Amino acid sequence: MENKFITFTERATPLYPNYRPMYKVSQILLILHYNGYAGKASLLKLHLFSWALKSDKNLEDLKLFVTSNYQNKLHFFGIESTLNRALNLAYAEKLVDFKNGSYSLLDKGKEFAKSLDIDDELFVNEKSVLQLIGKKIPEKRINNLISQWKNV
Repeated sequence: MENKFITFTERATPLYPNYRPMYKVSQILLILHYNGYAGKASLLKLHLFSWALKSDKNLEDLKLFVTSNYQNKLHFFGIESTLNRALNLAYAEKLVDFKNGSYSLLDKGKEFAKSLDIDDELFVNEKSVLQLIGKKIPEKRINNLISQWKNV
């Protein structure tokens, strides 16, 4: 079997953190940890939370959507190719698994998520909002949002 390696090349122009693979992988693990039922979530749910984590405004919009008992409107959320790439990396590193349309935390991913969780300096704002929202957005609610958008 052929060994494959990921290599990184330092560039003169810094890369925005949201586009760094391990930054995105860390976000995915936190989303699965805080917001996935039994550490599982669909690709759409991961995209919703990933979109929310892109800005304070998006996070606030998602928080208001949940705390208003879904009465506040949630506008369209984006689908990001960086999330898909990070999911591939997380899968290759055996942090997550994919079965029956859901991504789930593997033991190595759970350990990584717990280490992020206990660190008081990493993802402080993100963790507080993800904890507040918790598991209050079921897959059915996300599917309802998507179907509403199709009818617009």
